[in-house]
Amino acid sequence: MNIVIPLAGRVRMCIRSSFVAARRMDAVHFDLTGDTFNLMQVTSDQVFVFPDEVEIAEGQEMDAELMMKALPLEQFVRVSAEEAVPAALGLLLRLAVADGRLTDAELLSIHPALEGRLWQPGIGVKVGDVYTFGAFLWRCLQDHTTQGTWTPDLVPALWRKVEVISDDSLRVWAAGTDYVVGDEVAYPDASGMMYTCNQAHTSQTGWEPPVAPALWTAQNEFGDTNDETTDETGLMNDEGQTEEA
Repeated sequence: MNIVIPLAGRVRMCIRSSFVAARRMDAVHFDLTGDTFNLMQVTSDQVFVFPDEVEIAEGQEMDAELMMKALPLEQFVRVSAEEAVPAALGLLLRLAVADGRLTDAELLSIHPALEGRLWQPGIGVKVGDVYTFGAFLWRCLQDHTTQGTWTPDLVPALWRKVEVISDDSLRVWAAGTDYVVGDEVAYPDASGMMYTCNQAHTSQTGWEPPVAPALWTAQNEFGDTNDETTDETGLMNDEGQTEEA
């Protein structure tokens, strides 16, 4: 292999090696090793690898014709068994979550084992991936590349919090939560008005119960929904009863 280090569009140095092994350090940096060299934290525009049959001389111009013969550094990445195990477990976890074979309760039971899977910007995630953010587990709902302004707690279209709700506990409305028909929540806090869910949905900021009547119906003091009706006149007296015009 020919390992080329460029400078100002020309071959500054050409190293001959019988093999090249690469280890990906992050999204853009690699560690490269061979029988005659060791390069740390390099990027794909700092080092180029060419096959043995490509003739290269120091000082040679690195024109388009030569660059077409360069081999991608990803081709030389070798994954160790130590690195492969977490990747394999992550893949199995993703498939099980995406297919619905793991419940939220089961995910919470293995939470300690998932604490190393920390959400961070700039990673590619797929449906079913589970990451830790803000002391909670979050399940990915859509394939995407994470961004600093798309944290799981702010983008319910992309993430769902892993949680188990007791039937007898008082739920306070929160964004990023899956609700089904019949769910009851308090808003804006535990002492606030109670609402009943009309449509299954994932809550979002701006869809709070008081401003989303298509999703929520307020309850009266007896726990019944305030399903007010009017007659043809549309008039209603102080007791909530319709009157004729």
